[in-house]
Amino acid sequence: MIRSLDQLPAGRALDTAICIIGAGAAGITLACELEECGVSVTLLEAGGLHIDPVASDEYYRGTATPPHPNPSEFRRVGFGGTTKIWGGRCVPFDPIDFERRDYISESGWPIGYEEVARYYPRALEYCDAGAFDFSATGSLSRNARQTPLLPGLRANNCLIADRIERYSLPTDFGTRYRRRIARSSTVLVLTHARCLALHRSAGAPGLESVTIADRTGNRHRLRAGVFVLATGGIEVTRLLLQSDREGPGLGNHSDIVGRFYACHFENILARLVPLHGTVPFDFERTNDGVYCRRKLLLTEEAQRRHRLLNTAFRLHFPTYSDAAHGNSVLSAIYLAKSLLIPEYRNILRHGSETSANSPAREHLENILRGVPELARFAFRWLLLRNLSTRKLPYTLVSNRDGTFPLEFNCEQTPSASNRIKLINDVDRHGVARVHVEWRLSEGDADAAYRAILLLRDVLRDYSACNLEFDENTIRRAIGRSPPLGGHHIGTTRMAASEKQGVVDTHCALFEVPNLFVASSSVFCTSSHANPTLTIVALALRLADYLKRDLTARTTILHSRGETPSLAAQGPQKPRVAARDT
Repeated sequence: MIRSLDQLPAGRALDTAICIIGAGAAGITLACELEECGVSVTLLEAGGLHIDPVASDEYYRGTATPPHPNPSEFRRVGFGGTTKIWGGRCVPFDPIDFERRDYISESGWPIGYEEVARYYPRALEYCDAGAFDFSATGSLSRNARQTPLLPGLRANNCLIADRIERYSLPTDFGTRYRRRIARSSTVLVLTHARCLALHRSAGAPGLESVTIADRTGNRHRLRAGVFVLATGGIEVTRLLLQSDREGPGLGNHSDIVGRFYACHFENILARLVPLHGTVPFDFERTNDGVYCRRKLLLTEEAQRRHRLLNTAFRLHFPTYSDAAHGNSVLSAIYLAKSLLIPEYRNILRHGSETSANSPAREHLENILRGVPELARFAFRWLLLRNLSTRKLPYTLVSNRDGTFPLEFNCEQTPSASNRIKLINDVDRHGVARVHVEWRLSEGDADAAYRAILLLRDVLRDYSACNLEFDENTIRRAIGRSPPLGGHHIGTTRMAASEKQGVVDTHCALFEVPNLFVASSSVFCTSSHANPTLTIVALALRLADYLKRDLTARTTILHSRGETPSLAAQGPQKPRVAARDT
């Protein structure tokens, strides 16, 4: 069932067994999984069924330390959340990401890789991204496998060239699962229901209710037995700190909420030069029909031996802004950048630090010289992007000279000084806005520099390719690398004890045991991987835990002849309680 909070009388309370706050990838996955529990589930969405750009900016606007983008970017109000603008890239974490690495401070998860990996197959189903196989050998056809990513690459113990990244449709979770949830008799979605505060139970450690507001500002109380924050790394932090303004914030007695914020950092500062052979620079289709791209990774052995962060390398297209690429498609996209959303306009500037921003006249000349090429591209784009259910992820155009810009994407060392904190400015509901304090450490920049040097040496010794870059400027340029502003990681990290983190191994707050977090904010480290697939995997893991917990509670209470509590009630429809707040 889907209803707007505006349709409910003001001043009435809502009762439900489980309240999920945030209808993005994690929240919608949880709602779908908990539907079969037979208890009432209420899913709160601050926006409507579609993106509201005005509301998105109003709710999420804040401040940030450059070069981190404003907190309003890469976040959207609407059923489906940021999956409505998601590119669809699905990448799993690696086993080393969960391990304690003595050269990376605050690394190590309190759970192992297998605890998350067993949920990846189901997460890939939710994302519409195919099988849990991220090897080119297992995913691509025999003919495709016969063309390696790098010509002449020989076996070595430093470099993996057999990995792929898979792409979803891209799947807008709001559109994909709307009908399923609308038909549910136990799940209620309340749209235009902005969560303003979380309220502790009097004299008890748990959460008792939340305050929500509709579009006109009318407020309601919603009571539940179990609450899940699924609003993303920045908003989870905001709500926890906002809900205890007189104190340190909910779950923050150890001063960890909001700290250890991390993004991936990336840049394009080198170019791959094949000496002979063919480089498969395009999207390929896996055996199960999913778009994928190949990439390079450092082996776990190389990471440990050289004390490196987990880093991925991808072949890239030329910089859009530099008309020297001579390509009509890239020039047309660059000139049309004002039609793109701000986040995608930023992508057009990616790699421009080492390239020219050419005048519009030069881009127009490229377009006029390449009209047939542009027409072919437009037809292909219309066919494979606009008219297909599974869409071509983005534009890939090769350099005319046969070389390839090389992009690196690197994890960050967790740092308590990188954080999300509240500021004095408030939104129209009186909720404090946030400031994002993010910096790239010298140690992390050094690690990325050493990774590029290692890659150069391995390619020189074990392949028919060279890696070229300006040795006089590359280290300084790495230090100015921008963060991936859509990857909000680590602000309520998982830990074995409340002195080390905010949530336990089941993603429950140590200080508020019936409040759970389904977000990349619980990540202890960030890997090189985009977070969405692992967010969904952890949401599935949390759903299984909640289902087991509800079953156990109900069984125990019935064995005692007691009535199940609100959190373990039997099948029922979510209801509006005839009780004033």
